[in-house]
Amino acid sequence: MKQLNKAFLEMSRNPENNDARLNYYGVLADTNLFLLLEQEPSNEILEPKFIQLEGKKFALAFDSEESLSEFYGEAAAFAEVTGRVLAKMLLEEKIGLGINLGVYEGELLLPWEIIEWFVNVLDEAPNLVQNTPKKFLRAEAFPEVLFKALQEKLMPAVGLFDEIWICAVEYNEDETSHLICLMGVQNSAQQAIVKSINEVLSFTNIDLGNIDVAHFSYDDEVCTKIREIGIKLEFPKVNKVKNAAHDVKNKAALQPPKLR
Repeated sequence: MKQLNKAFLEMSRNPENNDARLNYYGVLADTNLFLLLEQEPSNEILEPKFIQLEGKKFALAFDSEESLSEFYGEAAAFAEVTGRVLAKMLLEEKIGLGINLGVYEGELLLPWEIIEWFVNVLDEAPNLVQNTPKKFLRAEAFPEVLFKALQEKLMPAVGLFDEIWICAVEYNEDETSHLICLMGVQNSAQQAIVKSINEVLSFTNIDLGNIDVAHFSYDDEVCTKIREIGIKLEFPKVNKVKNAAHDVKNKAALQPPKLR
């Protein structure tokens, strides 16, 4: 079963669970969707097929070619785009989205108003602040679900950073925070990686108070202390990637094709 369907089933089984709903949209953002078209793309212009429901238009997308073919019943033109890219395209045209229609326990209609909310969450930018930690502390009770979500989200960026650690930090007697420590991130990838982390936090309904993100050089003196008391995010070992910030998923949305 594909990840999007798993997230849908979890959301369906727990309709009042905000975590499950937010998780679905977090998965949707990074899912490759197959958008049903009227004809093959031309000059980066996409002409989606639409259905009309209660006077509203919905484009149709599926998380596999097989599901698209089963729904349409014949050879069909399609374009493959991520959920985040498609949502931004539809927002401009005020069009809703039908996902996996005809798929058992997977179909969902998202009105344009939901698309608008979705894009607003994706476009949220983290606040930039200048603050000097006075003390680094062990992170107490950092949720496993958030830990795994960060690992999964940042997997495409492996090779663009050296290490990522999680600890707690004290700025003064009345101000403490969790801190995600990015060590040795390539300059060209810093903004995209921070944006990816911000999305994980936006689509996770866990209240840990403040969660900050900071950049460090790999051999900064303070990193020794962080490694002693922090929790390391483990990733597969790969050769370091050079000038590859476009590999981070957020970068894929910079110049999406246009809808006709």
